[in-house]
Amino acid sequence: MKTDLSILFKKPNRDKQVMLIIEPLAPLSIVSTLPGSYYKSLDKPTKANLCGMFENAMGWHIGLKDRRAIFKKMKQVYKKEFKIIDFEVETSAVGYTSLLGHLFKIELPLVPVIVARYDDYWTQQLKHDDSRHLKGTANLSYQLIKKKRNLPTDDKGKISDKTYTTFLKENNSNFPMYYTSPTPREFIVLDGNYQIKLSMNAHLLKSLENSFEENNLAYLGTNEGWVNLTIKEI
Repeated sequence: MKTDLSILFKKPNRDKQVMLIIEPLAPLSIVSTLPGSYYKSLDKPTKANLCGMFENAMGWHIGLKDRRAIFKKMKQVYKKEFKIIDFEVETSAVGYTSLLGHLFKIELPLVPVIVARYDDYWTQQLKHDDSRHLKGTANLSYQLIKKKRNLPTDDKGKISDKTYTTFLKENNSNFPMYYTSPTPREFIVLDGNYQIKLSMNAHLLKSLENSFEENNLAYLGTNEGWVNLTIKEI
């Protein structure tokens, strides 16, 4: 799928009324904050959740540095071409900033019945530059195994966090970028579909229609929260 960002540089009117239907194909866990040791699910997606789902469906896998550059160019175009000085930027508590949050607005969400709630362990991916990273990952380059075993210990036979941190920083490229941590998380099982009325930019609607025609399978909340997406003008 070709990444087309041209809709971001057209007049950002929300001139279409649409209905978004989200059909859950698996249990969902919708979290919008950083709760700590337990991830409790919301009953319905936030706007940031919808932004992420739309961007994923359109193949917009864009890093923070590139997003900043795109926002800078958008502001220049909006000011010069449309006399728009400022516009809404949708940012979530986990640091995700959407490129298209200003192109639609939630008018009315209809939430299906939640028939079950349960807790399960979710594999959280973390990244640190200290001893937590080294202790958290079970994988490292085979070249480091002997060096790790020979790290100095204290009189109780333990390796200090400071020693681990130094070892990690000196050999960072030979460790995985992320380590995993099993985290308890709430999941919900729904009977029916989310039906969400939106006011939306016409160019975004067309892009979503084209994307859903090619591949309408996306995910919501987690990468295991598979959903089927349908969108239509009303």
